[in-house]
Amino acid sequence: MTLRNWEDVRGDTVLDADVVIIGTGPGGAAAGRVLAEAGARVVMLEEGPARPMFRPNLAHTQRYHMQESGTMVARGRQFVPVAAGRGVGGGSLVNSAICFRTPPSVLEGWKPVLGGDDRFAPARLAPVFDEIEALIGVGVTRDEVAGENNRILVRGAAALGLPGGLIRRNAPGCVGCGICNYGCPSGGKASVDRNLIPMAIAAGAIVQGDVKVDQIHHAGGAVAAVSGLVSHTETGELRGRLTVRAPRVVLAAGGIGTPRLLHHAGLSARLGPAVGRGLHLHPGSALLGECDHPVTMWRGATQGAWFEHPDLPGVLPHTFNAPPDTLVLLLGNVGLAAKADLQRLPNLCGCVVMISDHGEGRVGSTSDGRADISYAFDPHDVDRIKAGMVETARVLLAGGARRVTAPVHEIGWHDSPESLGKGLANKAITDFALYASHPMATCRMGADPATSVIGPTGEAHGLRGLFLADSSIFPTSLGVNPQLTTMVLATAIARELASH
Repeated sequence: MTLRNWEDVRGDTVLDADVVIIGTGPGGAAAGRVLAEAGARVVMLEEGPARPMFRPNLAHTQRYHMQESGTMVARGRQFVPVAAGRGVGGGSLVNSAICFRTPPSVLEGWKPVLGGDDRFAPARLAPVFDEIEALIGVGVTRDEVAGENNRILVRGAAALGLPGGLIRRNAPGCVGCGICNYGCPSGGKASVDRNLIPMAIAAGAIVQGDVKVDQIHHAGGAVAAVSGLVSHTETGELRGRLTVRAPRVVLAAGGIGTPRLLHHAGLSARLGPAVGRGLHLHPGSALLGECDHPVTMWRGATQGAWFEHPDLPGVLPHTFNAPPDTLVLLLGNVGLAAKADLQRLPNLCGCVVMISDHGEGRVGSTSDGRADISYAFDPHDVDRIKAGMVETARVLLAGGARRVTAPVHEIGWHDSPESLGKGLANKAITDFALYASHPMATCRMGADPATSVIGPTGEAHGLRGLFLADSSIFPTSLGVNPQLTTMVLATAIARELASH
């Protein structure tokens, strides 16, 4: 295998390739597999460590497998933490393995933006979804590893006649340990470092970890090379500069990393005003329920169940797992009240209410290359989060919880959805503890260079040979967890690139 880390670079190093890919998450891995198997000389570059460095510890995970050590925050009326993975495998290393297909209505809505181009129509992408799902082992979460936290949501949705159930995930060997977000310790999650990347390597691709790309070179209106600094995984000691010369560059650094790099590399003016604009985040808040029976919500398949309400399109509640220390923080108490909370932790269940947002933000770059993120909430989105929390309370109560609460300022406990709704009615967005882990749509695909960065083929409007293949290219908010869509679009873009 040609999987390189910092030890493989000594001083300034130059490689030649047909295609260089920046980022090895779902998009980069999918593109790398297609292009390498088509016979191209492929070099894949990754900022994070070449091999997983998993430990069931949040600080450790943030240091090694989260962009900017997990400290990225979108500024606005309310600060929103933004999560994005790093390492060979990218976000698939530390996500919950959820694999929703893109809603057909979303794909159909993209066609006018693409100038009538229908290459991403549901019928045309269906075989690619089938292909990727088979490669990464997508299947419905098995009941024997689901855990009680997920079963509560499944029971509640069924009792109320709502669509939902156990989620489709790329975790065929899941043992239900509940710590996907720290990296899978059993190997049961089929993150892309276990399938698409090894397939690319088997076809001849070189994968280089520990390199932070900071330059994209071009000449005569076309890309020519990329380069970045290679550093020791642990100490950060500089090992040298790696340059890869290639006539085609696939940028797949994610919804934050891609626009950040384009700004930092000085390409935003060439590529147009849409670079970094239109950020969507799928923001949301959590809901906790207390049961009369043990739940132990830190055990069982991570985020293994979901439901939807027909009156709330674009609102997607699904379960979440959290260790005891995180639950104490979510409950928000101190002193004797926090001590009392410790007694109820085993009986708590939890759900996150995620929305397909109408609000938008921007991504830029600071002088030292860090992401500069801002986000403005649409007032209607705040109402949708509240409505989703009320319906989620109804489902949890129907599934076995006896009362619910949320990480909302002075919300208290409620034994009915109506009571919770009254408590939320006058809350502003600044009262909520929010979270977002699906940055997207920051370098949108479209026919108009004034409002998009790339065309339907994935190639940049303003620079020949530069292709984008990650969640940044979505023309709109997706409404579902994005990793499967990212792999499918990247596969389609890479196939077209390989055919020319």
